[in-house]
Amino acid sequence: MNARIAHFIFILTLLISSLTACVKNEETLIAPPVTTDPSPSIPSGSRIIIHFGTSTQNGCLYSFSNCIWIGWGATALNYEGRMAMQFDQGDEAAQYFGRYFPLTADYVVDEAAAKSIGIEPQTIPAGFYPIRDVSSGQATGKRIVVFDPAQAQVTGNLVNAANPQDNIGQLHNLAAQVILNDNRDALKALQGDKAGTQKLVAEKSIAFMAEAELPVSATDQKNVLALNLDRNFGDYSARVAESRLSSNDQKAVLEVFDAAASTPVTTAADLQKFLTLVTEHENRLAQDKSLDDPKAVLSMVSVLKYSRYFWFWKSVSSPGGSTGTPEPAKIPDWVWADIIGLELGGPVASVVASVAVYLDQR
Repeated sequence: MNARIAHFIFILTLLISSLTACVKNEETLIAPPVTTDPSPSIPSGSRIIIHFGTSTQNGCLYSFSNCIWIGWGATALNYEGRMAMQFDQGDEAAQYFGRYFPLTADYVVDEAAAKSIGIEPQTIPAGFYPIRDVSSGQATGKRIVVFDPAQAQVTGNLVNAANPQDNIGQLHNLAAQVILNDNRDALKALQGDKAGTQKLVAEKSIAFMAEAELPVSATDQKNVLALNLDRNFGDYSARVAESRLSSNDQKAVLEVFDAAASTPVTTAADLQKFLTLVTEHENRLAQDKSLDDPKAVLSMVSVLKYSRYFWFWKSVSSPGGSTGTPEPAKIPDWVWADIIGLELGGPVASVVASVAVYLDQR
């Protein structure tokens, strides 16, 4: 994973070129900065240029991997008139994704791409697409994803370019997936050791952000390592009341959180309703000129949407796990920990709180 992140700034992809922006490295701080930003640990969404997807010769399909890295020998091909993606390193791909490939935004196969693999132009709806074995001839050991909506659990779009902080949520999903995947054995060995788990996840998250050209200051690193996770994250109203947000902004986020909390998610259809609900709130808040700190508010709402999606997908996609009814139906504590962690200490604290609480309660 390190190699694919380290080289991501050198390559542009067709699907998300409109969502990328140039990055300026943070200057090394010699003295504490003078700032009026109440949430300095949350970067602007425009600074995050990681491409979220799996890259093929025909462009980038959104998912929880770095699109710049053409991973697992991914190749786009024609499967009975449908676009498909075959992984030469099938075991690695299956270990990373599990049972379903999460296509998090509708994907348009334009005329040129369709012609190159011998299919008709088509739009592939966002959703969870089954990953299955290819067991014929020389393809033994490979895996394939056929983008047939009839076989998918359609979810609707997760990606929302109308929210200028949308990339904050994307950053969470990629960081959480990479850390859980790349440190599977180490985290298993630390089972029951809360302090050890928090330390490991914090160190890996800090390293991940640095590789994504979002370096964490020494002060923020110290705060993340000392983050107090002994909180009732499920009482999100109380946690929001403790935040640095103004009373006006607290009211704005609680309106979204209350609506989201009353929307149970046990199926992909439920998830689609949830995404539609939160996206509508995102679009409204993106135009709200009365917010005192729109960056923080829009970031917290983005993380709510992405984190809820991520952990639902993680539940249904885990090998040997549920066949379609994940627990819990209500928003779990680790999603609220993710959101509150973001306000406490930025993207690193968000990942640390979410992953640590998840591993502690599962």
